[in-house]
Amino acid sequence: MKTIICTLLTLFSFTVFAQGNYEKAMGEALQAWKDGKVKEASAQFERIAQVEKDNWIPKYYQALTLVTNSFHLQDETEKASALKKIGELIPKDEKDLNSEWLVVRALATTSDMITDPMSKAAILSPSIMADYETAIKMDPNNPRAIIGLAEFSMQSKKFMGGDTKEECESLQKALPLFDTKKTDPAFYPSWGKERAEALLKECK
Repeated sequence: MKTIICTLLTLFSFTVFAQGNYEKAMGEALQAWKDGKVKEASAQFERIAQVEKDNWIPKYYQALTLVTNSFHLQDETEKASALKKIGELIPKDEKDLNSEWLVVRALATTSDMITDPMSKAAILSPSIMADYETAIKMDPNNPRAIIGLAEFSMQSKKFMGGDTKEECESLQKALPLFDTKKTDPAFYPSWGKERAEALLKECK
């Protein structure tokens, strides 16, 4: 009986999404994430992605919630599990990787790198830089790719030394790009402006 009920609930959820409540479900998941309910938000995005199989947005947000949270995880096993899950969500086929996915992959690799920067930085830094650079080539107006590369370079120069003038100029260039948000598909990523503003303050 329990199995039947679970099956019916699942089918009901699929039907609800199919009848046009995609926006409502996404809005609820985003609000849960905003409220700090990472697990609830991630689970909701996953349920939506199971229905919206041809829509990359729900799976993207599921990965994004996990990757941003992974930077705060202290338990090694928990963090390794989160990074593994993120890796499973990111498209394996290069043709399915867009500029936004590459930013997520760069963030995931960065999160992995900071678990042991002394031994991992030399190995992982090139792939992080490459993902950001490719993301910018794919979409030169993606501010998340621009600030991601700038921030990573700035952090690297804090340890290795070097002038961050170029990175600060990139941040300045990225800021107005947040005002030209893409609306197709719905819920296209628009985050990052507050981070860019915070980094620009470091430049001053």
